[in-house]
Amino acid sequence: MSLNYRIPFLLSLFGVTLLLSACQRQEEEPAPPTAVTTISATDTAVPLPTITPSPAATDTTAAPRPTNTSPAPENSPTPPPAPTAAPTAVSTATAVPLADKPGALIQVSIDSRVGVLLDEFPEEMRDRVAAAIIAQPEDVWLARTRRQLRLTKNRLNFRNFVYEDKGQLPLPPPELWDIQLDTAGPRRETVQGHDLVLLDYAFTSTLLTDQESIAQAEPILAKEGAVWQEFFAFPADPDMLLQRTDNACVNEAGFPPNSFDSENIWHFYNFECTADSGGALGCHRTQLATFDCREALSLFVGVIETDVRWERLTWDDDLANQVRVGEIANPEQPDLAVVGDDLETNRIVYRYFTPDNCAIQEEAVGGQGWRRLLQFDATVHNVGGATLHIGSAKAEDPENNVFDYNACHDHLHYSNYGEFFLADQTELNGSKQAFCVQSTTRPSNNEWSPLTHPYSCTFQGVQAGWADEYVAGLDAQWIDITDLDVPPDGRTVGLGFTSNGDKFMCEGTLITDENGEALWEPSGFVTENGESINRPQCDFIENWDVNNQEIRDVFVPQTGSFVTAACANDESGPKRNCGFTELELTANDRFCEPGENVDLTIAWPQAAAPQVLRLCEWSAALGTGVACTFEDALLNRTITADTAVSFPCPRIRDAAEEAEVEGGYALYIAPLWPEDEVELTAVSVNGEE
Repeated sequence: MSLNYRIPFLLSLFGVTLLLSACQRQEEEPAPPTAVTTISATDTAVPLPTITPSPAATDTTAAPRPTNTSPAPENSPTPPPAPTAAPTAVSTATAVPLADKPGALIQVSIDSRVGVLLDEFPEEMRDRVAAAIIAQPEDVWLARTRRQLRLTKNRLNFRNFVYEDKGQLPLPPPELWDIQLDTAGPRRETVQGHDLVLLDYAFTSTLLTDQESIAQAEPILAKEGAVWQEFFAFPADPDMLLQRTDNACVNEAGFPPNSFDSENIWHFYNFECTADSGGALGCHRTQLATFDCREALSLFVGVIETDVRWERLTWDDDLANQVRVGEIANPEQPDLAVVGDDLETNRIVYRYFTPDNCAIQEEAVGGQGWRRLLQFDATVHNVGGATLHIGSAKAEDPENNVFDYNACHDHLHYSNYGEFFLADQTELNGSKQAFCVQSTTRPSNNEWSPLTHPYSCTFQGVQAGWADEYVAGLDAQWIDITDLDVPPDGRTVGLGFTSNGDKFMCEGTLITDENGEALWEPSGFVTENGESINRPQCDFIENWDVNNQEIRDVFVPQTGSFVTAACANDESGPKRNCGFTELELTANDRFCEPGENVDLTIAWPQAAAPQVLRLCEWSAALGTGVACTFEDALLNRTITADTAVSFPCPRIRDAAEEAEVEGGYALYIAPLWPEDEVELTAVSVNGEE
């Protein structure tokens, strides 16, 4: 489809593809379907048959751990009794008699330790920092444990690609998590040579699902009372994983290159990634890693080894009522709902685009060079009680042209999935783009939402109770706001997401012929060659579109990125990507001859604590520094009053050919420990005030 507009607003060209190479491996390792999934006989993906539990499934003892496991961490807290309900659980399900939908309950538990790494602080201030961390309130530690626990997501949600004969086994939704912190409190401890403040905790929660999918997810759990557990390796400190271990723990299989960053790396976390696992089917597509994941964790953070434990519970109506989560808008048919709150996870970044970048070729940005981008999460939740089934993606679809092959990213997309927009900015609104429609996360916890599904990029659909999730940081998952008019004090804009506005996905009943084959109709859209793009005919449910659009207010400052925004997770140390402030420089100080040595002398308040100085590029086109991350910084150094700072003048990459000034930079400062903020008011460059 031809896209002609000034600044395109793109839905991600890449859905959250299976972290363990689902897109490439679907034909050779299809995931098991659930009993409620209806698949047309014309679909080419061959699902695995329903698994019959082995005799071992009758055991009530824990299943053997995998051969590559290690003992659980010492000094783990004794887990508390299974809670009858998480205090925040709220049932939003439609009142459908339970007898019409038999369910099953599984308790999930994890004992672990979580901490804060002290290695990056100078020895002389570590005792003070450790004492402050130990004194942090319980809610700060609970948030930290949640950030460690979320690292289980990809491995468990895409577990069907870890085991050939098993299916997904996700944790319950976060609102059902019960986390008990060790009453002994945090302590300072050395783990694999790393100085850490650590706190033990016990996690428990309860899965509520249908009865049929349990044996497909894990045959051992087919019988009540059975237990299954799996090894898991966590970083001792779950934050700043990219800054500390680079891409060692990143599994990019199925994603385009450059889709991970410091903020979304937890979506890609896989402790089994090895340094030489490359290519489309391996962990590393952007570049190979230097270390295996567990090696990198041991070297730079510290490894916490534990188990995830599942126990099949005897059915309990009261417990089921307390942990049942997820709206069931229509028990018999699929219904997609945009999750508006996910739009509130957003951030601003600067990125430089070369002419051969895929985003340029696909008009995902308004031009080459430095662009300012608004990245955000976007999620569509199937709140119906039936699967929204699409089927096999076709590289060539001359009859209906509903699938589009993207040569630059070597990826298939499903046409006209949805649209992003900024409210009241109609001249900037843009495209309806192709998506990979699949089930990536399970926000529902009820009898209508199975644990398993057969979907990926090559065999598409959204399971009942599951969601198709797109995380900020994925390539082209942004709105280009470079040309947005922003006053000095910033402005608030309405970020909007419309799903299925062109009715390409059937939120209702597919209309078929006498042979059960889907019937198609022209959509009004055409390909670049003028061929009709058709959509399946559908008998849509009543009010199918009332939950297909959401808008959330987003504040946009005139300059800066998420690096200059306040820290949301109590980050500290020199490698964090938040809490920085730009130092004001005169034109004489800021601009220089490329390659020429720049010597800085910073005016330092008496007895001030150490600060972090970050050197970033300058954009001539935008007239601002690009507020870079630690990963992109030209220099990132902890400084004190007697620190000498010197660096070669960087070339301004977007300087005009005939520009008088070809070199320049921007400086950003942050306290090493957040409580030690000082005001640095003057900078001497090359000895000149």
